[in-house]
Amino acid sequence: MIGVNSNTFTIDSERLEKEQENYESWLEERTESVYQIAKIAKSKNLDFENTIEIPRASDLASRTEKLLEDYLDGMKIEEELRHLLNTTDRESASIQIAVDVARRMNEETLDMQKSIDCGLRVGLAVLTEAVLVAPLDGIGDVRILNNSDGSEFLSIDFCGPIRAAGGTAQALGVLIGDMVRRELGLNRYIPTTQEVERVKEEFGLYRVGLQYKPPPEEIETIIRACPVMVNGEETEKIECSGYKEVRNIVNSNGSYRTRIRGGVMLVIGEGLCLKAPKVQKHTERMKIQGWEFIAQFANKNKKDGENKGAFKAREIAPISRYMDDVIAGRPVFGEPNYPGGFRLRYGRSRITGLAAAGVNPVTMEAMGGFLAVGTQMKMERPGKACAVTPCTEIDGPTVLMNDGEFRKIRNLDDWRLNVANVKSIWDSGEILIGYGEFLENNKKLVPSSYNKDWWASELSESLDMPKKVEKFAQIIDQDVQSLPEGLPFNGAIKRGGEDPNDRKWRKRNWIIFLRELELDWQQIKHVSNEFGTAIPPPWNLWWSDLPMTYMAQLIRFVGKSRIEDGKMIIPNVVNNWPLDAIEEKPEQLSTTQTRWTMIEDNGVVKSSLMTLGVEHFHNGGDIVVERHWEALLEGLGFENYENNIRKSVETESYIIDRVAKINGASNIISRENERVSNLEKERDLARIEATTAARQSGLNIEQTEDAGDQAAAKIIDQGPYDESALVNAKILLDENEVERSLWIVKKISNLRWEDSVPCRIGARMGRPEKSARRELKPLTHSLYPIGENGGSQKLLIQAAKKGRIRVEMSRRVCQDCGKESPNLICHHRKSESEAIECGGKTVERKTRGSRSRRRRGERTTVDLDKLLEVKRRSLGLDRLPTLIKAQKELLSEAQTPEPIEKGILRAKNGVSVFRDGTSRYDMIDVPVTHFKPKEIYTSWERLYQLGYKKDVFGQELTSNEQILELFPQDIIPSLNAEEHLISTCNFVDDLLVRFYKMEPFYNVQTIEDIVGSLAIGLAPHTSGGVLCRIIGWTAASAGYAHPLFHAAKRRNCDGDEDSILMLMDGLLNFSKHILPSGRGGRMDAPLVLTTRLNPSEIDKEALNVDCSHYYTRSFYEKTQSQPHPSELSGEVETVETRLGTIGDLRGYGWTHESGELDAGPKNSSYKTLKSMEDKMNGQLSIGALLRSVRVEKVASQVIESHFLPDLRGNLVAFTRQKVRCVKCGEKYRRMPLAGKCIQSHKLEIGGLSARRGEDSTMCGGNVILTVTEGAVRKYIKVTEGIIENYGVGMYTEQRVKWLTESADSLFNNDRVTVMTLTDFL
Repeated sequence: MIGVNSNTFTIDSERLEKEQENYESWLEERTESVYQIAKIAKSKNLDFENTIEIPRASDLASRTEKLLEDYLDGMKIEEELRHLLNTTDRESASIQIAVDVARRMNEETLDMQKSIDCGLRVGLAVLTEAVLVAPLDGIGDVRILNNSDGSEFLSIDFCGPIRAAGGTAQALGVLIGDMVRRELGLNRYIPTTQEVERVKEEFGLYRVGLQYKPPPEEIETIIRACPVMVNGEETEKIECSGYKEVRNIVNSNGSYRTRIRGGVMLVIGEGLCLKAPKVQKHTERMKIQGWEFIAQFANKNKKDGENKGAFKAREIAPISRYMDDVIAGRPVFGEPNYPGGFRLRYGRSRITGLAAAGVNPVTMEAMGGFLAVGTQMKMERPGKACAVTPCTEIDGPTVLMNDGEFRKIRNLDDWRLNVANVKSIWDSGEILIGYGEFLENNKKLVPSSYNKDWWASELSESLDMPKKVEKFAQIIDQDVQSLPEGLPFNGAIKRGGEDPNDRKWRKRNWIIFLRELELDWQQIKHVSNEFGTAIPPPWNLWWSDLPMTYMAQLIRFVGKSRIEDGKMIIPNVVNNWPLDAIEEKPEQLSTTQTRWTMIEDNGVVKSSLMTLGVEHFHNGGDIVVERHWEALLEGLGFENYENNIRKSVETESYIIDRVAKINGASNIISRENERVSNLEKERDLARIEATTAARQSGLNIEQTEDAGDQAAAKIIDQGPYDESALVNAKILLDENEVERSLWIVKKISNLRWEDSVPCRIGARMGRPEKSARRELKPLTHSLYPIGENGGSQKLLIQAAKKGRIRVEMSRRVCQDCGKESPNLICHHRKSESEAIECGGKTVERKTRGSRSRRRRGERTTVDLDKLLEVKRRSLGLDRLPTLIKAQKELLSEAQTPEPIEKGILRAKNGVSVFRDGTSRYDMIDVPVTHFKPKEIYTSWERLYQLGYKKDVFGQELTSNEQILELFPQDIIPSLNAEEHLISTCNFVDDLLVRFYKMEPFYNVQTIEDIVGSLAIGLAPHTSGGVLCRIIGWTAASAGYAHPLFHAAKRRNCDGDEDSILMLMDGLLNFSKHILPSGRGGRMDAPLVLTTRLNPSEIDKEALNVDCSHYYTRSFYEKTQSQPHPSELSGEVETVETRLGTIGDLRGYGWTHESGELDAGPKNSSYKTLKSMEDKMNGQLSIGALLRSVRVEKVASQVIESHFLPDLRGNLVAFTRQKVRCVKCGEKYRRMPLAGKCIQSHKLEIGGLSARRGEDSTMCGGNVILTVTEGAVRKYIKVTEGIIENYGVGMYTEQRVKWLTESADSLFNNDRVTVMTLTDFL
């Protein structure tokens, strides 16, 4: 075994390269085999095209060429682009290839507009990995317009789908457009005042959420300075009124664009403004003139100096953004950085990374079962959200029982046994988040807790000599032979050195050994004194949570305790627990209320023990501490001498002195705040006087404001009374907020102590996990139009009972018989007496007039009953399925239906169809890099056949318990997909046999038969699929796959969901000809298939995934200063450090064990609880249990942010609603006088001639309300119950009452009142 050792990582490259090569060869061979079979089927001339419409691409260069083949007109760019990507960064390559393509096309066609359009789309495709729809539909049109002086400039129409590209690609798209127009000799854009003011007006009217909404002065700067006109199509209903008809803001036909252009808002707000630093980096590096204006936006948020004062706060600022939108039925798991919430632990398990976080399975169940694998959590830091995955190696919850016992929950059985007696979830446990997540989100690292990981790293680094290892073995009372082999961090086991790969595993084995080692107090102390380590958990209590003023009373009572049978007993402190009132409450020093101690209910001693995390139980009025009480004594200044507790340090004097200094510091800061307040009052008075005088003298608004600012500036700030004292006071108060009692412990103890709980992560539930069949609404089997003839369910058989129907379809002519037929295959019978169709391929009929219509279909007559009979016989079916659901109309441009046989066979096999002709299955994305065969329900023998011949340690695969590294394009779907995938495979086999007259391909009987099959992974906002192989299953409602695979789809694992479709299904049934013709119609369609992953050409988020097997001591120490992650790039191994080697695909490491892939609840309670009332009760019940949550605040926020807007909106909707026909769907502002639908359906338009007298017909369907009383009142009862049980603010309660009365007034007749005599007495 030969390992490769670089500066940052060590892997067994020879083995991994060979395995990867064999794997890629396997994929290529199987893919080629599937393509060959599909090619034969397509050649039978039964589909839109005689060739497969999903081209293969192995890298970004070939993917770009194939995605844009309709725009390139045969131009070859693959080799040139591949060379550029290999020699420069992707952004530079995108600009260079765009300029080159535009120049070449202009030389060939002399069409400047088309050349710029093509070059711009190519550049944007390279920026977006050629998988997004943005290069296709994100750019509507590229036009050459005229400035007011007559010179020509470039205008780019940006459309809604450009949002998928992201702000950076949007901004660079404008830059590419500028570079291309320079190359072709176009002038720059010189906007008029009306054009500038129009954009300002649009931003003011735009109601869709933007990450950044620039003020008017920034908008003007960008519009006037940008060399290219950022234009766009109308996307909103709101019209501009101030600058409605503006020159150059027109459609291609010359008509004015009067409504808001969403694409312009996106590109300017989220692109040029928000991503200015990235644009500036490229413009300065490439020395591009004319983009100097971007610097003022790039430098806008930069501070003038990092060191404005000598004070830099250590306290971690809470981030409350995730709490802004609490949704009914989805619990809050912790308020921002609040004790009791999730404790951060750095690391990555086998199934975290790429925005997924690990939580103990016990915690998942303890949170009311609202957390399951794949459930999204909105979180405080480092990113906005994460997907939840299980991790058994981190702490679960700590709970307070009804009998007063305070304990950690060790496992799921322990939780299920005690859940009925839980009074409070005191601590939610740990959450596992990798260094790479902070790096990806550009957030500063927060201090690491001192946990067993840190302790193991620094102890292993100290064991650098054989004598030290022997000493350590002596301390822990073990034989040296029982320890891991060799030294942890240097020295070879055998003379002559050792393989670097062996050394890597040896280091990892030592770390795991030390992390799992359980020592007693004397051993812990001895190790600390001998090797300089701090005290690790569980001996390292949560000292920084405990207010310092609590220590005095705790010391007094602990001093009275006794030691019996190895237990510490604190007498007579819980006689009246839980308390009704507390007699003596300690002084409040913290600037924030220390509500987390729950002192009013538990008293000082018990609340202090729980705040410190000391497990205990009650025995009468005594508190009994069974374990880890030695650390409590050490921290309070006591010692255990022959089972007697005695003081070793006068801790009280340190506390008194510290409290006095803190109070003094508070007084200094209060005086300074008062001085600043008075100064601001003086300035406000001066500003008011000056602005009043300015207005009276007739100055305009801007001049008036300037006068006020100048007057205020004349009042000079003399600064603090004593700046040095003020800085010291801030440092002291900040230190107290961070350390609290830990400062005292460090002061009095001879041992080393580090903070065990420096940071909590607040979180709430986002969207639930999902694994479900993708369905059109309503469910559809056949992409065949039947209008209103199939009833509300769009049933093909019901429509066929009418015989001949009239629908919008394309006009086509049979190449064999010359007759018109709207179908791909001519439906006319050769003989009326025989149910055998002509079978000739049809072509679209040439029509006169304009071809600019979005859809080209015309009213056509179809003998549906005869057609279905012919198809039944040709498919060899005894009878047709009863429920074949078709479509009302086709949305494609040509409006030609797919072969109706496919819909019949889908219905026969119970398979639904998506709009592109394929059958999909959706799952939430979760990552996995390593697995055990038993975890994915696939035997090791089958995996061996699929190429998994050795485990991660290089050992031959012989067991279901061995850990294997996932190949990057292998996936593990949910078992919930079993029925869908089996049905899809059977449908494809039926299609091959009955329609294409070929042999079946899948021959699936059980789900095990699907293992090894190829599929396509596809994200909703993309136009490129990724080849994958199914190797097993998970019981979770989520889809496991490699981080690189998810990133290749331009996704991460923060709650995103994607789909898979069987490869053969896609090749046979996908066609561009049936995609919707509207903007974005090519989105979520496999226009190209990526067959091989290249980490350097996929979304860069995957490059920040951790690959380390452990973090170093240096990493943990450096996090204490809260650095930017980039400063520690040399400390942690990520995918980016391995680029260009086999290590970017294989050989990943993980720091913590995940346990079973589907541990925890199989489905979130949000899905299993049916009614909103049940979900709300569950949400508030878990909120009442969690110490880190104020349930009354959650209740109030749910009402404010969810129920009240819903009730108010539904009231408005009810008063403005239309009525709708249940038959044809037509809507009316008012009820028709006829009491039924009066919509006329004309039958005389185009197509085959209609029967005489069939000029039009009235629908006559029943007309109903679109908004019902139940929809308005649905949350009133739930809201009233919340107010009664949990209480909310008076203002919120009055708003609820007012809206409830409004609803009563709307639905009840106020004039009809039954009154009795008592009403007048």
